[in-house]
Amino acid sequence: MQIPRKQINISELFVSIQGEGKYLGHPSIFIRTSGCNLKCRWGQTKCDTPYTSWDPESNPVTIKRIIDNVKNLSQKYPEINELILTGGEPMIQKNLHLLIDEIKMLNYFITLETNGTSAKHLNLDFISISPKLKSSTPVESNFEKMHEEKRYNKEALLFWLDNYDCQLKFVVNVPEDELEILNLLSDLNYNSPDTIYLMPQGIDSKQLKENSKLCVDICLSHGWNVSPRAHIDIFGNIRGK
Repeated sequence: MQIPRKQINISELFVSIQGEGKYLGHPSIFIRTSGCNLKCRWGQTKCDTPYTSWDPESNPVTIKRIIDNVKNLSQKYPEINELILTGGEPMIQKNLHLLIDEIKMLNYFITLETNGTSAKHLNLDFISISPKLKSSTPVESNFEKMHEEKRYNKEALLFWLDNYDCQLKFVVNVPEDELEILNLLSDLNYNSPDTIYLMPQGIDSKQLKENSKLCVDICLSHGWNVSPRAHIDIFGNIRGK
């Protein structure tokens, strides 16, 4: 098998800071895959990367080319030692494991950002899981039934939590999200408050501000953590940041 010729559908590859969760503010290389098995929408607000989910771009790139681009960035930013695989949903890429193995040989600390609907053994250092709540379901759309059926996979979540260093990062949009999160954690028998983050839903500073207060109130009640979306606050909702 000639691994370098295998392809991954890539939307963008760039350098920025991690804007969310445990490693907030860390300079990182991002590889954003295109394509998602869910269709998140909160009211009329689609996910912040609709070009990888609702209208996924088709841009198959060979693993060799991806690695060459990472090496070029490594030369330009030699102090960066963290790499983030994000999307879309990276886990739907059938050659993801091959790409990860190649990246690992470059000695990067690799984070996978996933919605937690599927799981398997991969050579990863950290898993950032963002299970999607009912408020993310695109009601009155052609994707409503599909999204609602797929968004919660208990077995996949338990696999990640039992085998990897993880964080659970929930997008909060309405007060009802609190009870759903509590029920989900109970179903998983999961009680590690220091690894649970609530993140305000929003694709601009106005939306983020409106939902941040709700996140704070819920976290104060349960000892969880609030995560800002620093990249949106700093750069706005633009690609490559």
